[in-house]
Amino acid sequence: MATSLTIVGAAVTWAVRQKRQTEAEKVRGINQQVRSTSLQKVQHVLIEMEDRFSVLIAESQKFENMIDHRVSKVEGEMDYSSLNSAIKTNSDFITNAIDRLGNIREEIGSFYESIQVRRYSLIPLLDAIDDGDKYIGVFQKNIDEVGEAYNSVSSGNVRLLKELEKVVAAINVEYGDDLKDLEEEQLHALIKQVSSDDKMMRAIKSIVFDEDYFYWVQRFVPAGKEQDFLDKVVKPSKIEDQDLCASVIINFILSLLRKQHELISQVLNTASHTVMKARIECKDILISLSAISHKLVMDNNNESLNSVIKKYETEEYFGRDTKIR
Repeated sequence: MATSLTIVGAAVTWAVRQKRQTEAEKVRGINQQVRSTSLQKVQHVLIEMEDRFSVLIAESQKFENMIDHRVSKVEGEMDYSSLNSAIKTNSDFITNAIDRLGNIREEIGSFYESIQVRRYSLIPLLDAIDDGDKYIGVFQKNIDEVGEAYNSVSSGNVRLLKELEKVVAAINVEYGDDLKDLEEEQLHALIKQVSSDDKMMRAIKSIVFDEDYFYWVQRFVPAGKEQDFLDKVVKPSKIEDQDLCASVIINFILSLLRKQHELISQVLNTASHTVMKARIECKDILISLSAISHKLVMDNNNESLNSVIKKYETEEYFGRDTKIR
């Protein structure tokens, strides 16, 4: 009797174990199928974004090369002399630079829109696997950073270049383009003359009071007063600090008279750094997708997604900060 019960008990235990094992294998099979489907989708999107990134690189290099090769650092100071000369002697230089910036903006926008659309197919697949929320978090963060990079390229650089070019050209026509060696009295007289020219002052104030240009205009603000200028001069409907406003405008006029083409060079150089940053943010998308692909393939690998991304950012792999592509 006892033996029979033992046999029956063992049979029941075996049956339960078999059922659990079958269910576990079924779950593993489903999860593996989901991972496989996710991997295929991630790699498909990765290939698509690689192609878009290649076009972006071609456009960004045209602009970066025309600027960066003409700017150097001498004893810790930026030397814009070569870029100043190109702007002064080549009437099409700024036009070409603006056109190339526009092309870059379009390519970053296209990259951003493409990856935004792909969220609707990628996120549900990633959400269906273990630790999917971590994958989604990294993916979404990179998308947001590309959007911010697009805004940085498009928000002020092109418009500022166009407005600044007109002001510099007007100054050159009215007062000449070589005013570096003037005496202080002569400079004061010219500042007073410019300040009394309503048309010139409207163009100057259009630049100084534009919040999108603050990233560049703040160099004319007295040290430590940058936030005050933004809060009390630029943002309010009525200027709250007239002395600070006047100080910045005088500094700007003085730079217009003394530096002229170099002001445009400064904006172009800043724009080049902005383009480089935007290019790196787009590259981060490719690196993250590559890392996600790695994790989907290496099912049992305990290496975290973030550690894979960090590894892929190094020179041995994709060289995030050192390699163009």
